[in-house]
Amino acid sequence: MKLVAIGDSITEGYPFSRQESWVKYLAEELKCEVINQGIKGDFTKGMLERFERDVLTYMPTHVIVLGGANDAYEEISLKQVSENFRRMIELSKKKNIIPILGLPTPSLLPEEERFLEDYRKWLIEYAAKESILMIDFYSPFRLRINAGQAAELFVDEVHPSKMGYAFMGEIASQIWKSWKII
Repeated sequence: MKLVAIGDSITEGYPFSRQESWVKYLAEELKCEVINQGIKGDFTKGMLERFERDVLTYMPTHVIVLGGANDAYEEISLKQVSENFRRMIELSKKKNIIPILGLPTPSLLPEEERFLEDYRKWLIEYAAKESILMIDFYSPFRLRINAGQAAELFVDEVHPSKMGYAFMGEIASQIWKSWKII
């Protein structure tokens, strides 16, 4: 089994390093190769543009696609963002790579969260309609935020703290193991 995780700074592990990202945690838990293709500042359009180079050339068994925070900050329409996600999923399936969608973590910026909420709703509906596996990072984060733990989970309004990245890794690992595909 080989995985590629493609995304933005939240996949990369910013403002820390790839060694402190949720992707690294997942690799350690699953004891397999997980390639981190997160790039700080990237948009879903950029992820799509580099998908062949950063995902398909590795010939993984699975790809985790997590993005949208930068798109939300720039108020990019759901139509554009959903098309980018759809194309990445289609490219994966054409190469017999199992796609997995990541449901983005909350943003503490109200203007960004408004767009992210639309993206999340679409991702949930699309995943259900197309029978695509999903890792819900949002709901567990939201529960802890509502319990007053936002300061522990974030270094700013968007990026997880080291504890937040470890929590993301735990979420991904638990969900992955529940699928029984290791």
